[in-house]
Parts: sequence; structure tokens; C-alpha cells
Amino acid sequence: MQAFETIQFYPIPTRQLTEILGNPWYRSFDLEVSESYPGRLRVDQSPRSFVGIGGFKTAQSGLLMLTPPSPSGLGSEVQENVVVKRPFLRPPTLYVSTSNTGSPSQNLPEKRRIIRLSLGDELPKLHREANTLYWANALLTMTYEFIDGAILSADARPPFNIPRLRFVNAGLALAHSQLTKGLAKPKFGGTLCGVYLLEEKIEGGSDAFIKYIHNMDCGPSLSADMDGYEIAEFLAFTQHVQYAKSGGLVIISDYQGSGTLLTDPQILTDPSVGDGLDIFSEGNVESTVAAFEKHHVCNRFCKWPGFSLSQFGATSTTTHELLSM
Repeated sequence: MQAFETIQFYPIPTRQLTEILGNPWYRSFDLEVSESYPGRLRVDQSPRSFVGIGGFKTAQSGLLMLTPPSPSGLGSEVQENVVVKRPFLRPPTLYVSTSNTGSPSQNLPEKRRIIRLSLGDELPKLHREANTLYWANALLTMTYEFIDGAILSADARPPFNIPRLRFVNAGLALAHSQLTKGLAKPKFGGTLCGVYLLEEKIEGGSDAFIKYIHNMDCGPSLSADMDGYEIAEFLAFTQHVQYAKSGGLVIISDYQGSGTLLTDPQILTDPSVGDGLDIFSEGNVESTVAAFEKHHVCNRFCKWPGFSLSQFGATSTTTHELLSM
């Protein structure tokens, strides 16, 4: 079964980190009607449509049709396949007795349908997810600017290639019960009836999806002989850059994706940021940043002299470095 909804789509903008830090109005991704687009969203509700179910969100297939299409990014195609994400409450597992005695050893788990949050709870959760992507884009852009600048200034090029990665294009879609058109710009009337985080589709499905760094880690979640390790190693280095350039306040974690695309990041901050409040999402494990210098293992990217990064306490010699000796 498929649902068609009239939406207003708010794309997550890309801004420089200096802009975000220098302008209080840019600290958070805001829902500005003047920067949004009307359209329709078709959400596939069939069981086969689920791309994945994580700890906080479901991911389903969808089709986005903006009128007119956005000039770039998500929604720039007339009809674009997207991933539709929503938070959920994982219900407790119920057990059904298979005997009259009701013995626990003879009980079998009963599958329960996914229970959604109320719209009042769903919107702020998805807004924090969008804000996390907003900051992650800025932090990764800053990281590449640092890398490119250091390589340009170095006497010799580094003995490795730099992977070119980016986060998926994304935005929030708000569905309303009706749409009224004014003389200048369309405006929504009626009641908010749905909230969705829409993301660019990563091709290849779950088989091609790789978790490069777990949320509570400062290093690769893959071993050196596994596919994707080189990217995971590079992403651990980007954490080092972000930590150094932010004065030890913030890094991107929970790196995952496929090919050149990344999705579902977490922003981890030092406990001093936001006076201990969670300003991004539920995955902000502040202790990871506080202990970064102790647990981060510097790799060949970190150690290249052209980057001039301080080496932290945990060091090791990687397989790539052994091969180059």
C-alpha cells in the first residue's frame, strides 16, 4: 500500500562552519518557508519497502516530486527516489504461552507493529536529526579545506590518496491536511499530519552499507583486511582534524554509508558545550570527546608531517605503514 501526501519540503542548506559559528541565526537548521518547496511525497508502506530499522528510526522507500523542482540537491529531479526516515518507539516484546501452564520456557515471542511517536514528539526529534546533518556537512567541508590547504602548502604530496566523501542531500518534509495558494507564495492551511526526514538514496541496498566508525569509538570499526577499511581509517583521521580545529570541542562520529556517500552521522561534543545539554541528538556521547586524546589511535593520515597534527597518547603502526617500510 502506498500513501500520497502533499508536503512542504525544507532542504538542509550547506554552509561554511565559519558562517555557522559567526552568525547566531545559522547555529541551527530552521524551517524557513521562503527557502522551502511545495510538492508531493509517495511513501511505500509495504513490508518490502523498509530499507532498514535502526535503534531510533525506520527507513522506507519513497518518491519525491517537487513543483517546481529545486535548483539543486534533493528534489532537483522531476521524480526522485528517496529514503523516508521516521523515529519510532520500539515496543516491549510480548510472549504468548504455548501451554496451559504458561511456563516461560514454552513461551514464544510475538511480533508487534512499530509504534510511532506523536507529531509533537516526532517533529523535534527529526529536527535534531536534520540539524546533526547540517553541522556534519559543515564539519566535513572544513576538514577537506584543511586537508587541501595542507597538501597545497607541502613540499611533497602525501604517500596516499584522499577519499572524496560527502553526506547525503537531505531535508525535512511536513505534510498538511490541505494546501491553499496565495497570490505570491503557497501557504499551508489545515493541520500538520506528518513529518519525514528525506534523504538521497544510497544505491546498493543493505549489502553495500558499511559502518565505518561506531558512535562511541574514535577509530575504525573494521579490521585492516576488510572492505572499506581504508575509508574507515581516513574517517578516523577526520575526527582528529575536527578535534584539533575545534579546540577539542566537537567531532563527527557514527560514520556509515556506501561508496562516496555518508549518512546518519552523530555530532559528539565536549561536556562543556551547551552546559551539558544535548543540542544535537540522542547519540551525542559526550564522554567520547572528553577522552578522545586517550583513545584515538593516530594512523598514517594523522602522522603525515604535512598536516602538522599533534600525536596523541594512543599510537600504533598500521598495516599500510608496515608495508611502506
